[in-house]
Amino acid sequence: MANWLPRTQVPGQQVIVSATTTPLLPGASALLDLPGLGRLGHFLAVSTDAPSWVSFYSSAAAREADGSRPITQDPTPGSGVLLDLAITTAALTVTAPPGGTYFSTETAAAAPLLLALVRNTGTAQAAIALTVSTVVLAP
Repeated sequence: MANWLPRTQVPGQQVIVSATTTPLLPGASALLDLPGLGRLGHFLAVSTDAPSWVSFYSSAAAREADGSRPITQDPTPGSGVLLDLAITTAALTVTAPPGGTYFSTETAAAAPLLLALVRNTGTAQAAIALTVSTVVLAP
């Protein structure tokens, strides 16, 4: 008799994941790994609790290569930057643009990871809480 293994994500299911950086000085950045969002999906919304610049990547190599890019420079097409958001105090939640699709080439313990880089753009030290709302297309 077959045994069924439950999936943590079902295609078309909305999933919300949160993570918090260590306290960051103004201008400092932190790497965040976000498990549980599947290999493929659509961004719905991204929110932070402090002014920040948040970038999402398809791989650790893309995140490392993009780490020194200034906020005034757009990412190079094909660089692995999936979504790049400057979140201000006036808008701490950003609704993702149509077609805001993500994919992950990184896995940890057989679970895909969405990789983020969070930079403190505020004027005070802050531990920045990041919340990502998605629709999972492929677990």
